[in-house]
Formats: sequence, C-alpha cells, structure tokens
Amino acid sequence: MLDPLKSVLMCVAIPATVIMILQTIMIFVGMAGHSDVDVPDDNGIDGVFGNDSSDTSDFHVGDSGLRIFTVRGMVAFFAVGGWAGLSALSLTQNAAAAIVTALIFGTIALLVVAWFFKWAASLNESGTLQMDSAIGRMGEVYITVPPKMSGSGKVNVIIQGRLTEAEAMTNQDRPLKYGEAVKVVDIAVGNTLLVEPIGKEQEK
Repeated sequence: MLDPLKSVLMCVAIPATVIMILQTIMIFVGMAGHSDVDVPDDNGIDGVFGNDSSDTSDFHVGDSGLRIFTVRGMVAFFAVGGWAGLSALSLTQNAAAAIVTALIFGTIALLVVAWFFKWAASLNESGTLQMDSAIGRMGEVYITVPPKMSGSGKVNVIIQGRLTEAEAMTNQDRPLKYGEAVKVVDIAVGNTLLVEPIGKEQEK
C-alpha cells in the first residue's frame, strides 16, 4: 500500500505546490502594479490564480468573518498536507501515520491561510478612512479655505479616532482662516470635506 499512497501524495502535493507558487507570484505582481496596494482576495485569480468576487462558497465561522474553505486555503491544505504525508511515510513506513500527518498539517495550513487573510483584511480596513464618518465633526482650519468653493484648503479633524489633515472647501462668502473652528457638513468632491464656520448662525 505504501507505493500507491506515495504516488497519490505526490500527485496531490506537486500540482498544489506549483499552483501555490503561481498564486504567490501573482500576488506580488499585483502589488507591484498598483500604487495603492489592496489585500489580495483569497479566492485566487479567476477562481484559482486570482480574484473571483462571485465566489460565495466560503465557509464563515460565526461572526468572525474567518473564511476557511477558499481556493487558496485548499491549495495550501493539499500542498502542505501532501509533503507532510510524504515525509511521514518516508520516516515511518506507516500508511496510517502518513495519512494522519497529512491531514493534521494540511488543516493547520488551511487555518493559517484563513487567519492570515483575515488579519491582512483587518489591516486594510483599519487603514482606510471612511470620509463620510467626518460629517458632523468639529475641526480646525490648517491652511486657509478659499470662499465660494473657489479652491481647497486643509483642516485638521478627527476621523475614526485619528487626527487627520484633510482637503476642505466651503461655500461661505469669506475665506476660513488658519485656526478657525469649523464643522464638517458634507463631502464636496471626492474625499474633500465641505465645511462651515461653527459660528455660522451668529454671522447671519
């Protein structure tokens, strides 16, 4: 039984390893081709080597969003499990021990991949500011904001718990000068904030 099992393990490990290497190369090629690096989707490119946003077959554990049974995870399972089984087979000459070893190490690889992409996705999410959350926040002018939407200045405002220097415009008839307290009332163009002086009602 040892020779057939060895052949099966090799047929599993070698193609899976090749695919895993190609996946890794595609990740770094994708990173090099984008100035803003996004966390690569763990479903693989076109289902195997890259992104496939239509894949809804991932298994989620509870509310954690941990995606276990993804293409990339299964490739790691077969690659690591296959080589671990082959190593155990060569050391013990025991088929049962080789199968158990392959399953254990394959499962560990599957979980490691799932946790890695969950961690990477959380870093990406925490590093992306949602400018909409600034609406209603108070801030302070850092660089004068020109009047009547004629240009942009900069304001310091706390967004998602961090002090952020953001582009800002205003529809006021006068410029908003350095140090002036303002309130974010909307998003103007792109991620540019629309602000007004906090004392707007008194000015009227």
